[in-house]
Order: sequence, then structure tokens, then C-alpha cells
Amino acid sequence: MSAGSGAGTRTAAWPAARVPGDAPGASPVAGQPPGAQPKAKAKRQPLHGKPRFGAVTLLTFFLLVLMLIPANLVFAPLGGVGTPANIVALCVLLWYVLSWITGRIVPTNAGRPVRIAMFLFGLAVVASFVAAMTRSITEPEILAADRGLILVVAFAALVVVPSQTITSYERLDTLLRRAVILGAVVAFIGIAEFYTGLNITNYIHIPGLSPAVDVNTLLDRNGFNRPSSTATQPIEFGVVMAMLLPFALQQAFDPERTGRIRKWLPVALLFFAIPMSLSRAGIVGLAVAILWIIPTWPPKRRKPAWFVLLLGVASLKVVAPGLIGTFAEYFGGLGGSSNSDVSVSTRTADYVADFKYIVERPFFGRGFGTFMPALYRYTDNTYLLGLVEFGIIGVLALLILYFAGMHCAAAGRHLTSDQRQQELGQAMIASIMVGVVSGATFDALTFPMFSGLLFLILGCCGAYYGLMRAQSQGLTTSRLGTIWLKSSREDSPAVAATSGNGTSAGGQSTGGPH
Repeated sequence: MSAGSGAGTRTAAWPAARVPGDAPGASPVAGQPPGAQPKAKAKRQPLHGKPRFGAVTLLTFFLLVLMLIPANLVFAPLGGVGTPANIVALCVLLWYVLSWITGRIVPTNAGRPVRIAMFLFGLAVVASFVAAMTRSITEPEILAADRGLILVVAFAALVVVPSQTITSYERLDTLLRRAVILGAVVAFIGIAEFYTGLNITNYIHIPGLSPAVDVNTLLDRNGFNRPSSTATQPIEFGVVMAMLLPFALQQAFDPERTGRIRKWLPVALLFFAIPMSLSRAGIVGLAVAILWIIPTWPPKRRKPAWFVLLLGVASLKVVAPGLIGTFAEYFGGLGGSSNSDVSVSTRTADYVADFKYIVERPFFGRGFGTFMPALYRYTDNTYLLGLVEFGIIGVLALLILYFAGMHCAAAGRHLTSDQRQQELGQAMIASIMVGVVSGATFDALTFPMFSGLLFLILGCCGAYYGLMRAQSQGLTTSRLGTIWLKSSREDSPAVAATSGNGTSAGGQSTGGPH
């Protein structure tokens, strides 16, 4: 079997590397005495060696663009889907396909559940597109449906590329660490906006990009500034911070990391940024993250964690006086408080207003992205909006995708006995659960930072499951899949070293003669 097949075992050891001129019967080189060994020719380097950059580098660049370029800035000809992050995601997919075709990478076949679920969701969106084209539809809706297809392709890139190209736990951990660091930067910007009242992102101007919505000042509530940082709105800002908090906690307790400030500063920034967004969805996401993380910790860590959590909540009285009382009044709307803002009643009114559209096309909907606020109304619920746009089939496919990601994380977690690896799996579950629950409070898929991060985490869940499965079965990275070509593998010292004993670098038998 070839080196890049990524499945099964080799039936024979790799042949020993042989220096040119050592073959039996080689004639002496002119100008050298008889019997002298000829000089070895310089070995020609393979045309395709180790890539100058890999998937983690490209995905890091995606995260950099996603988190630091204001989500409100878009490439105008593409409309709302033309965010720099979406364009980068499409370019990453193009890199993956071309590299696969030319043989520079070999897909790992890891994370099959999440990839199949993404395929089903993509089919549901295509079916909704067909359904949209078969009804009486306006020109703006046709363009919106086209943009919806582009968006789903970007989502697919974020699921497929990480699951198929990340071939070591260290690289996966590096990618998620970079996500946390960038999230901490976003949190810092948001906290600065909360105290200063300045919309810092207004001072960011990038040639070729224009604001999708003209927002010059921060929103406010009860006298408090509502920061959005580089996110589209405060609600997206709060939820994204909550999605990253489980990974920050997992990394803070990683014994291989050093430096208290480096470990705990991102945790503090993410934690305090969530309530400062004054977003109910953010607070709900924070509660979900905590409930899915702390109970899984060892008892000696769990008890102090609850105390630190209470201390952190109490410290809000100092860092933001009056904020806790604002939230008490804010959540009073759920119980019918007359002092609550109208956002609760607006959300409940969505059910009645959208029901007639759901009944008209219950299975495949009206087309993904076509239920435009300019033509219809806002719907602050991902699943309700999904019923309208891609129907019951699409919503079920979306939920299957979410739970496929959690299944991969949970299954991978049970395949390892390493505590830090187990805690990464639990952090993935918690992060996706934040997205699942928070999605019921706003139209999440229309927010680029939230959706981009969520689908990337789903792809990382697939990679994590494949890595843990290979590790539990004693497979080397090359059995799982690799970015090396056969020519590179044959020229590597590790392969040459295994040629004489029929074992791989990981100590596993290659099926050679015994």
C-alpha cells in the first residue's frame, strides 16, 4: 500500500534507501583508482516536500481575519456574505481541493459523522434553494438565495478542512490556543468600549471593504454602553466570548503551559466581557458553558471553582457598579416584569408572525437567506428562522450537525485517558452547547463571527475524534492521514530506519516478514 493511503497496514517494510553508485557491478568513475568507491551523487530533492504552510496556518489566518476585522465590513459586490472571513474560508477550501488533486495532501478520513452531517445540511439548503426558485420570488430574494449557497460552501470548508488535514493533537491544540488569544483581544476591545463609550472599530478602515450597516455610536441600555467590539452586535459579541471561555479554562489548567498571566488573563478578559455586553444570550451562554465544564472537573478543583465564580460575579459590583441590578431587571422580562424592555415581547411575537410562512412551505422552506428583514421582518431565533427558510428538513439537518459535533467530541473524550485531552473534548462539547442554546435567542447563522467560529469548532471536533481514535488504536499519524507525499516519506530518515525491522516509527508492526 502506498504511503499516502492513510488506511490499513503496509504489507512490507519500506525498501532501504540506496545511495546511487552502490549497486553491484557499478563501474569505477574515470580518474579514480580501481576499487575506489565512487563519490555519491547529490540526492535530488523531491518536487513535493513538506508544504511551506499547512491547514493550521491557513485556519489561523482565517481566525485572524474573523476576529480582528470588524464583521460589519464586507466586500460590497457580495453583500452581507462578502465578509473577509468568508472569502478566506472559500480560499482555504480551494487550497484544500487543489492540494488534494495534485497529491500534496492525503485526507485523513477523520470526523466522518460531522462531515456526513454537514453534507446533509448542505443538501437541505440546496433543496430549499430549489423550493425558492419554484415559487413567486422577487429579485432581491433570488440574490439572497445565491448568497446563501455561497455561505453554506464557506461553512462546509470550515468543517471539512480541519477534520481532514489536522493530523496531530499538538497542531489542533495550537489552533484553539490561537483562537482563545484572538478572542481575548476582542474581549479587551469590548471592555475598552464599555468604559470609554467609543466605537473603536469605526477607526478601522480597509480599502475595498465597506460597512454593511452604518453604525457610528455604541448601543446603550440603562445608562451602560453596550460594546460590540469587532462583532456585528453586542449579542454576537457576548455569545462568542462564551463559546471561547471553555477553551480558555481548559488551557489555563493545562499543566504543560507556564505563566499565570498567560494562562489566566484570557479567562478573565472573556469572563468579564460577557456581562459587559449586556446581552441575555451572552449570560445564558456563560451559564451553559459553566454547567457543562465545572461539574466534569475533579472534586479538588470543582469546589474552589464555584467559590472563584461567585467572587467573580461579586467583583462586578466594583468593576461595573449597577450592572448586576440591570441584569436582574433585564431578566425580569421573562417573568412578565413591566420594567423589562420590549425585546422579550418582540421575540414571542415572532412565532405568530412567522407561522403563516412555515405553513406555506413546511418541509423545505422558502430558501436559505431569503427571509429578509427589508421585505418581511426580523426573526430573533435561529430555529424559527430556519423553519421559514429551509423548513423542517433543514432544521433537523442543522440539529444533526450540531449533535454530530458533540458526538465526535464525546466519543473522542472517552477514547483517551489523558486528562488534558479529555478536558479539550469536554470544552468542545460545552462550546457547541453554548451555540445550540444561544441560537434560540437570535438569528445566529446570519452573524459572521458566531457562525464562522461555530463551524470551525465543529470541524475541530471531527479532527479531535480522528486523532483520539487513531491514538487509542496505536496508529501513527501516517496511518490516520498525512500531508506528506510518498516521495517525501521514502526520503525521510524515519522511513529508512524502519526498513530493516518492519516496524513503524510508533513501534507498530508494518506487516513485514517475521
